[in-house]
Amino acid sequence: MFRIKYSREIVLKLLYQIDVLGLGEESGQDILESNSNFFRGLNQEERDYIEKIIHHVLENNRSIDEKISNRLIDWSLKRLTPVDRNLLRMGIAESSFNSEKAIIIDDIIRIAKKYGGEDSYKIINAILDKVIV
Repeated sequence: MFRIKYSREIVLKLLYQIDVLGLGEESGQDILESNSNFFRGLNQEERDYIEKIIHHVLENNRSIDEKISNRLIDWSLKRLTPVDRNLLRMGIAESSFNSEKAIIIDDIIRIAKKYGGEDSYKIINAILDKVIV
């Protein structure tokens, strides 16, 4: 059984670590290897999905951040909380290989309500609506 919602939450936690620690692409791979506890109990399909999103974010970080920055009005990417920033990154990354755009946005908003600030989901929804077409 593939638990996509659970997998997305793990992606957020790993991207958060990579972002907060200021790690690049190679160090991001080290995070995946050193956090095997996140992968405990996951099946191979879930592990592959998590790794695919994280690798896509790391490999395309500049272009993803540019897409986000272009949609922020009177705001900068660095002013977003790490949770919000990484939810946006993972949503954009996942949309590059998953055609279920509305489902991605809905689930990212659900995660934002759980882990983000009080109004985080509003900003995330507005940006993802514009970027993911």
